[in-house]
Amino acid sequence: MNVRIGCFLLVFCLGFLAVGAVPLSQRGQPVAEIVLPASSPPAVEYAAQELQRWVEAISGARLPIVPVAGQAPSRIVLAVNPPGHAEDLAKLAGNDGYAVRSSGQTVTILASRPKGILHGVFKLLYRNTDIIWARPNEEYGTIYSRNPDLTLTVVDYIDVPVFVLRGWQMGSGNHESLEEWQVRNSSNWSAGSMRYRAERVKYDPVLEYGGGHNLIGLYIQEKKYFDTHPEYYSLKNGKRLRPSETRMSTQLCFTLPELQRVFIEEVDARVRENPDYDTYRILIEDNWNLCECETCLAPIKLADGRVIDKDDKSFRSTQFFQWLNPIAKHLHDKYGKRVLTFGYFFTEPPPYCSIEPNISISFCPIGKNSKRALTDPENASTLEKFSGWLKVTNQLTWREYFGLCASFPRPIDVIAMADWRYVNSFGINRTYSEMRADIASNPEGVKSWHVNSMYFWVMANGSWNPAQDVKAMRRDFLTRVYGPAADDVAEFYRLIEEQWFKLDGRSRWNDKAYVNWKKHVFDTGITADCQAALKRAAAKVVHPNAVRMLAGIQEVLDEHLVLLDKENVHAVATAEKPEFDPDFASGAWRQAVPNSHFLQNRSGALFVHPTTVWALYDQENIYFGFKCDHKEPDKMPVAEANDGKNEYPAGESFEIFLEGEWKGERHFTQMVVNPVNNRYRAVRPVVWTSQAVRTATGWSGMVTVSWKSLGLTPESVDSLKASFFRQYMISPRPGAAPTSNAHLPGGRRHSMNVTSKVVFRKP
Repeated sequence: MNVRIGCFLLVFCLGFLAVGAVPLSQRGQPVAEIVLPASSPPAVEYAAQELQRWVEAISGARLPIVPVAGQAPSRIVLAVNPPGHAEDLAKLAGNDGYAVRSSGQTVTILASRPKGILHGVFKLLYRNTDIIWARPNEEYGTIYSRNPDLTLTVVDYIDVPVFVLRGWQMGSGNHESLEEWQVRNSSNWSAGSMRYRAERVKYDPVLEYGGGHNLIGLYIQEKKYFDTHPEYYSLKNGKRLRPSETRMSTQLCFTLPELQRVFIEEVDARVRENPDYDTYRILIEDNWNLCECETCLAPIKLADGRVIDKDDKSFRSTQFFQWLNPIAKHLHDKYGKRVLTFGYFFTEPPPYCSIEPNISISFCPIGKNSKRALTDPENASTLEKFSGWLKVTNQLTWREYFGLCASFPRPIDVIAMADWRYVNSFGINRTYSEMRADIASNPEGVKSWHVNSMYFWVMANGSWNPAQDVKAMRRDFLTRVYGPAADDVAEFYRLIEEQWFKLDGRSRWNDKAYVNWKKHVFDTGITADCQAALKRAAAKVVHPNAVRMLAGIQEVLDEHLVLLDKENVHAVATAEKPEFDPDFASGAWRQAVPNSHFLQNRSGALFVHPTTVWALYDQENIYFGFKCDHKEPDKMPVAEANDGKNEYPAGESFEIFLEGEWKGERHFTQMVVNPVNNRYRAVRPVVWTSQAVRTATGWSGMVTVSWKSLGLTPESVDSLKASFFRQYMISPRPGAAPTSNAHLPGGRRHSMNVTSKVVFRKP
């Protein structure tokens, strides 16, 4: 009897729902079912499981998954190419879009391919609840409110993507959290798409075989070929370059006929082993180590009779595609397959030759200023190359660096959407970008996500259709994540964005976070306002996951405020002549102020080998002391004495850059010392002396610079821009500085745009 009354009340209550409303749960109990047809593809099965999972998380009701409609009051049907929807399916043909249609208490999510069902499920949840998959972090990246009476009200629409390939390259590892964030936010391609994994079949991604830069790493592997066929690899300065001994590897000899034959054999082997791909990636290595053999430098005669020489901007691109064309034709004729290759580095300029129709170009605007849209005059060079490629082929993928942001809130979403709209106006409908990974093993990536989650989320969802309103998407993100604190978090971002676009300068994939914080926040006087906005937000935010996300923003700001205090070296006036003390603990050095905040240049982490610099000055000189400890002093790479030659020392060394207005002109000077007092000077010569000695814990040095040689007096300046670097490895190029170093915040190698200073404390 009680059961009958309960059923009557349930049906009675459902009768009061708005027209078109489809209930899924009542008081936390299921009142709907998910219809998953028998033998559905893995992606549709996964879509059903995700729908079940998130409805239960939001409402408490676990909807049953059934193969055919049962007795539930309402249902959601997942169907690929169902009958009765010809008009929708015509619009969805050839893409991974979807439609949601309702009839009575039945909602159908339909698509022309399984991937579309996945998109449809996540967007149905998004449109009918306040859920947001804000970032990949599994602990607090997803935010939603509980609703035991969950009802669908937005149930009739079609959504067709503008870009048919959309995705983010967040490293090459198999990280489920990164993959699922992309799947839930409209992507259909990822770094994982470049290799087959059984556990990824359920995501139904666009598959492309071959990974990243791979001419040597995948096809003409060093361990197989170099010892017996060094002629396959680039010749430079009379020597064939062994990839493992060459920084960033090397390229191939693209004019060697035998190599082309061998490469085709390697491609055949890969296709036989991996036959289930439509596209095979053949990508140049990530370097400019091009072959300089006689035939590779010989002029190229084109089909129209023109001859181009090695200095032509498209010479190397033409050479490469003349090499690639027969390989691509072989793939098409024998297997019906396509080739994807880069328009990057020396192939970024389009070739003068035609290319095979089965070649697609992944165009990489590596030199583009990401602070400005593609059509901005500052990006004229990139636009010219892109426009040139359009004359060669329309098979282009816009391959970007939008998600390679350091831990600074870079408003790149507005640029990305503008660029996507522009390239799509020419029919380009494929795009992907590199992006930082939000995983614990990548702490700098986590910090980037702390402050860039909004921008990353907007871009991920905006690549579906870049005609969407960026401001509205940001507002939606902030409201769903921060609730009553949305306006205050928005103000934090608005303050920084205003300065970002107001100030000149370039932004690229390798921006330094601290430099951007200092330039756009600390030096513009908005620090207090940014802090105030976050403080107001912290008092209002409700959801515990939003509290964690807000704390991440505050953490990054605080970290860079600490760096602000550590970027400068304070030079103290001294009446006592400083003597060289390897510990800098005696005499005049006792009053000097140490700075030990040396950071690893690539990661931004505190350098593992303690390094300290001090500075003093008097009326004649500036004195710099530096102590370079090492955890294993006997293993420090130290060059032998070079009899006073002006050569950049290999291995351990300490560099000092000074920059300023000297005698009315802007100059900078470079001084380098190593543990055996080998010295190197460059740019503007100044009078300086040095001392150095190895110690039980590492080594120490002292540099004395004459005020007179700088054309300055201690009274004429309050500070000089300066950078301090510790080198700790041997460069693969003799006489050149290695790429890895440790430096104080704000320092920039070989640049006049440093932000750190030597500040002269007046007596």
